[in-house]
Amino acid sequence: MKLTNKLFLYFGILFFFTINIFGMVLIQSNFNLTVKNTVNASLGEYSVIYTNLESKETMSNIFLTNRDIIKIKSDSYLKNINNPNISLEFRTLDKKMFYSTKNSDILYSEKIYNIKDNLSNYMIYKEENNKILLITNIISINNNKYYFTYMNNLDNLYNDRIKSIFTLIKLNVVIGVFLLFIIYLISIEITKPINNLIDSMEDIIEGNYNKKFTYKSNISEINSISNNFSLMNEEIQKKIKQLREQNNSKQRFIDNLTHEIRTPLTSIIGYSDLMMNKKVQDIDLIYKSFNNINREGKRILALTSNLVSLITLDKKSLKLNNYSLKEILYDVRNALNMKIIQYDVELLIKGDDIEVFSDKNLLTILISNFIDNAIKATIDRDIRKVILIVDKNILIIKDTGKGISKSDINKIFEPFYMADKSRNKSVDGFGLGLSICKEISNLLDINIEIKSEIDVGTEIILNFKGSLRVWKK
Repeated sequence: MKLTNKLFLYFGILFFFTINIFGMVLIQSNFNLTVKNTVNASLGEYSVIYTNLESKETMSNIFLTNRDIIKIKSDSYLKNINNPNISLEFRTLDKKMFYSTKNSDILYSEKIYNIKDNLSNYMIYKEENNKILLITNIISINNNKYYFTYMNNLDNLYNDRIKSIFTLIKLNVVIGVFLLFIIYLISIEITKPINNLIDSMEDIIEGNYNKKFTYKSNISEINSISNNFSLMNEEIQKKIKQLREQNNSKQRFIDNLTHEIRTPLTSIIGYSDLMMNKKVQDIDLIYKSFNNINREGKRILALTSNLVSLITLDKKSLKLNNYSLKEILYDVRNALNMKIIQYDVELLIKGDDIEVFSDKNLLTILISNFIDNAIKATIDRDIRKVILIVDKNILIIKDTGKGISKSDINKIFEPFYMADKSRNKSVDGFGLGLSICKEISNLLDINIEIKSEIDVGTEIILNFKGSLRVWKK
């Protein structure tokens, strides 16, 4: 069963139960109050009649019997009140009829004659269509005692209650149809966004992640569900996009790794086959083959070493201490001195020294890779300059190289990605250096920012977010 139908059914049942229970309670309460008031009024009337009948003002006519006296006074009183529902009867103490205003000899109940302490006894006698209020006491007339019973027919009260119940049923039909229509509209209002939500979820299950859920409702909770679902869907799309990008990145990594390994291996195999050919007697060719095999072997070794470095980097292996940043810069410059001389690059170190709390070896590798890349970027330039600037908690590595395009800046940290493959091949690059730099920066809590302009140069900005202070000389 659909949620709309369920809500309609549940609310409909709840409505009918509520209305009917409330109506029945109201009808019964009103009936009980009416009966109570009738009983009280009847007890008052009974007392008046009782007092009048028992009055010493007897009719002195010797020709009047007790029955005549009772008849005259009873008929006179009933004539005055003019209520056909009320009748009076008198019985002897052995319960035989002495006189009745309704000419009936029906003994309604023996219980009514259980008089105690001369107090009036009353009850409501119920039998089929007879609902009668009985009030009885012993009365003395001319020294003769009788059971005096006041009878009030309550059929009209009970019939009115039945009429009220039928009226309630009619109201249920009239009002119920209207309210059920309102309930149905409310059910639709509540369930429509939920159904839309279910449809959207089914679309997502089927792979349609672009499904939008923007249903607006007068119910704040529904709007909250709608907004949260939209946010969740957006997050799912973001995660899917990230996973796709990661998958593409992994695939590029595998493709590039395969290429980088296959190329030197193909070269090694080719030169090996050439050397295995006994017809080759050219010493220079053999020497050249050995030289190429050695060079390509070293390329594979370097590639393997870089891959190991990229994979094994973790915080557990960090050896943290306080170090002078400028001392590390001078050490790096000395290590790269041969390359600086080879490519005729001017390398300058400027700014105040700072103390950094870091892993010296990893920090040296990080800075060395960036400086090495800066040197390589200036190879084909007229002005070959690399400037290292220490400013508070920032190290800027600035070169006068070819620059990096905006499309390449977002990809240069991917393994094997090279913005200028032809240039990097000339200097034995694999495209792993910056990937290693990224991993190291994450471990050392160093933020990397790159600014570059084609044919102007590149700035690498290293922001040391960790513990550091200005070096005191």
